[in-house]
Amino acid sequence: MSVEQNKETVWRLFEIVRSHDLSALEEVCDESIVYRNNEEGEMQGLDAYREMLREDIEAFPDLDPELQEMIGEGDRVSSVHIARGTHEGDYVGIAPTGRRMELVVSDHFTLRGGKVIEHREFNDVLTMLRQLGAASDELRPGGRDWPRRGTRLRPQ
Repeated sequence: MSVEQNKETVWRLFEIVRSHDLSALEEVCDESIVYRNNEEGEMQGLDAYREMLREDIEAFPDLDPELQEMIGEGDRVSSVHIARGTHEGDYVGIAPTGRRMELVVSDHFTLRGGKVIEHREFNDVLTMLRQLGAASDELRPGGRDWPRRGTRLRPQ
């Protein structure tokens, strides 16, 4: 597939998530898709991927990933999107807060035969937890508890 076709596939994946119609994932994702992120690790298979997205949508029923940019080379596509939503359901053990979150996310996809076979996602989990009220505002860059340049961190 061409780079442009791969980018169209990723664009369609974002459309599916925005529509919350996860039954359409088969159109763009391989049955053996591997998903990795910086907070939960790795999961394999389309069913697990669909379940993860379903849990996110249940926690944030108005979840709206807004694609900001996309670049591609060969069988890889990378994108940046802003995820916005209102916390109205349980999210990784955090009871609903009714708070809004807005999170910048970096996604990296590998495609084969017109379908996503790998999705790697990186985001600032601490920012999201702070927005939901599940982490201290003091623990932030520049906050009272944040290490300063030149500070040597020691294992506890």
